[in-house]
Amino acid sequence: MSNSRSSSSGPFTELVLTQTIDFASVAAASAPDQAITVTGTLVGDWVTAVPLGTWPAGLAIPQGRCLVAGTVQFRLVNPTAASVDPGSQSFSLHIQRA
Repeated sequence: MSNSRSSSSGPFTELVLTQTIDFASVAAASAPDQAITVTGTLVGDWVTAVPLGTWPAGLAIPQGRCLVAGTVQFRLVNPTAASVDPGSQSFSLHIQRA
């Protein structure tokens, strides 16, 4: 995790971190949750992972929630007819905290 910054707007605080994540392969026509360690997240945080490289066609941008401090459950949606392995890459993690 690097390049962190934060800002406050209305009732939410947004933290932005850069982190490399290696999401597992996503089976065809599925939407599994994958637990990823994200240091500094708190229970109730919402997280959007914006890929900084090429993201595989057909996969939705991962979004998640923190159910246990330091761990985010990301949901990856693959509506295609084939499995997709997004591989390891860097993401800009946008963390919204109430």
